[in-house]
Amino acid sequence: MEKRKSLIKAILDTYRISLSYISEGTSKYGIGRGQWYFFNRLLLGGDGLSQEQLSEEMVVDSAHTARAIKKLEDDGYIFRKADPSDGRKKKVYVTDKAVVIRDEYHQIYKELNKVLTTGFTPEEVELTRKLLYRMRDNIDEYVKTRARDQQQSKQDG
Repeated sequence: MEKRKSLIKAILDTYRISLSYISEGTSKYGIGRGQWYFFNRLLLGGDGLSQEQLSEEMVVDSAHTARAIKKLEDDGYIFRKADPSDGRKKKVYVTDKAVVIRDEYHQIYKELNKVLTTGFTPEEVELTRKLLYRMRDNIDEYVKTRARDQQQSKQDG
């Protein structure tokens, strides 16, 4: 029997397999892997953010964000509008086309959560959520600290 000791392997395998599940559900909308995070954030988490805010929140480079936003815009799911407080910037909003599919689209992710937590007690689900977010916060803080340290070294060097 295979030993199951690697935490990162378990996380990566779960992620990889979940991607297949999500792809199957979102393909009918023409929304691909490169757009999911942005579309989910804007549709389910609230729109009206700038591309810069999306890049920072999603922890991706601005070029990736620009491509994803362009594709979603071309497909009619989002639009950009000048920021009233700074006309040089644009905010990103969902369209009526996106709002119409919100509940059905969100169901894909709700079902995945059900599949992932099959056989879990409510307490296990909550503990798992807390631990995974704690791991996420740990790596986020590590990466940010490392980047600051590297920047400081360049300035000192």
